[in-house]
Amino acid sequence: MIKLILNVTLMVILALCIWGGFKRGLIGGIAGFLAVLIALVSANALTTRYGKEVVPALSPFVGGFIDSETNTDEILANLGYGNTDLSLEDILEQDTSLRYDYAYECLRSVGFYSAISEDLAGEAVSYSNRMGISVTSAVITVACNAIAYVGCTTIAFIMILILINAVMDMINLDFHLPNVDVIDEVAGAGMGFVKGFTYCVLLCWLLGFLGLIIGKDTCDTTPLISFFQAFRFITRFLV
Repeated sequence: MIKLILNVTLMVILALCIWGGFKRGLIGGIAGFLAVLIALVSANALTTRYGKEVVPALSPFVGGFIDSETNTDEILANLGYGNTDLSLEDILEQDTSLRYDYAYECLRSVGFYSAISEDLAGEAVSYSNRMGISVTSAVITVACNAIAYVGCTTIAFIMILILINAVMDMINLDFHLPNVDVIDEVAGAGMGFVKGFTYCVLLCWLLGFLGLIIGKDTCDTTPLISFFQAFRFITRFLV
């Protein structure tokens, strides 16, 4: 059911943006797309500057979940050590190559999309080596940073976009190219598609961190979400 809802939501976003671009024309379509870019860049800048202030509040919850006995047992089972008497520390000490796999499983356990977990697992192992701390502590830090960034960026993006759109409505940028109505409408619809496509990529990027809410495997098993997540170059500068 959740997959159907998400698929319909993505298609509706695209359709509404295309229709909106068609009605507003080329100039309005360009202005709308620029508003999205400005809001995204501004939100990223604000979160990069202030987002880490939220991390200390998240650490106890994320750390408690990752380091819980139930979660650790599940991760060990996924690593092939479900029936061992060895502790996690002993296993990682005996086979250091498992550090990355362990970090990956930890990140998957908190609901991160597989591709995101792969990137952040490598970051966690590097952070562990650099700071001389356990992989678990490094994973908790990396996960908290990611959650804080995603949450703050999403909130900032929505607020800034609302503000920009309010200013645009006050200025009234509803201009149309004279004497070329069809070209203006088609070009506007094209810009609306670009805007809607960007919205879908950003939404699917966000969904990649919400596995505990929508299901850990939802992003991997929903073709439309996987399609938009394949355009990672658009969100490469995020997280």
